[in-house]
Amino acid sequence: MVTLKDVAKRAGVSVSTASYSINNSPLITNDTKEKVLHAAKEIGYRPNGLAKNLKEQKTNIIGLFLSGFTGPFFNDMVEGIQDVVMQNKYELVVCATADTHRLLVERYVDGAIILNYHMEDELLDSLASEKLPCVVLDRELENPYIKNVLLPNEEGSAIAVQYLTGKGHRRIGFIAGSQASYDGETRLKGFRKEIANQGITFLERDLIRADFTEMSGYTEMKNYLEKVNGDYPTAIVCANDEMAIGAVKAIQESKIKVPEDIAVVGFDDIYISHFFTPSLTTIKVPRKKWGLTAANTLFKMLEHNFDYEAEPLKVELMSRNSG
Repeated sequence: MVTLKDVAKRAGVSVSTASYSINNSPLITNDTKEKVLHAAKEIGYRPNGLAKNLKEQKTNIIGLFLSGFTGPFFNDMVEGIQDVVMQNKYELVVCATADTHRLLVERYVDGAIILNYHMEDELLDSLASEKLPCVVLDRELENPYIKNVLLPNEEGSAIAVQYLTGKGHRRIGFIAGSQASYDGETRLKGFRKEIANQGITFLERDLIRADFTEMSGYTEMKNYLEKVNGDYPTAIVCANDEMAIGAVKAIQESKIKVPEDIAVVGFDDIYISHFFTPSLTTIKVPRKKWGLTAANTLFKMLEHNFDYEAEPLKVELMSRNSG
């Protein structure tokens, strides 16, 4: 590997002069700087960005920590984050880890955006600081150096319930995901709350647990229909579109019509929901704006504006053919 010492030797200067030149120090003449930079280019020297910034303790890297990369939901959100990171001339590192979280613990990043249920609240509380601000997308934390940028999940579920009760449905089921999911559980919470507001009794046997995938939605709905033997709700709200798509498939295979016998409403408005048959009635989530808002909030914190509060995100109902 080519080192700074090699550059200094090639340019005929001391190592310190080579270092000052590469860092554009005013102590070095332009002629010397040009000679050093030319030598560096000739032998292929690239400065170590992390070492270069140790003095000011900056890496110019933002870390995005996810639980995993599966599913179509994340692409737009990551694109929004990347747009803001690039505008600020930083780099984005995206990683999915279940335990060590080394990049965060060892401060390889200047700030972090967290959508990773594997990371414990205590860990984030202990790491977040003026020099390492964090934005969390999947929990609510009270910490001066952590901002919560959350989807209005409860509001979305309430809109779905209001839509279905407006169509005359009085028995509505719910397909939930893992209890470890903040978004999934707040969607269920909003559903329960609005069901109560509408004066409807929710039957616990109409709560189905899957794991956010099409296959799990299909399998759990099939098992549910076999178990209830014709005694099913007239509508079902799902915690995401993938489970809704799987559930619709299972319902149709059971010779039950969607939406005539069971109306189905999803959540997220992923791309395929519009092209699926029947097209999926769903709650549209502003995925890219979520990423933009999270990243903009983080850069406000990097500018020491810790009082900044982003404008709340909004969701809307997309009325299609499944519900």
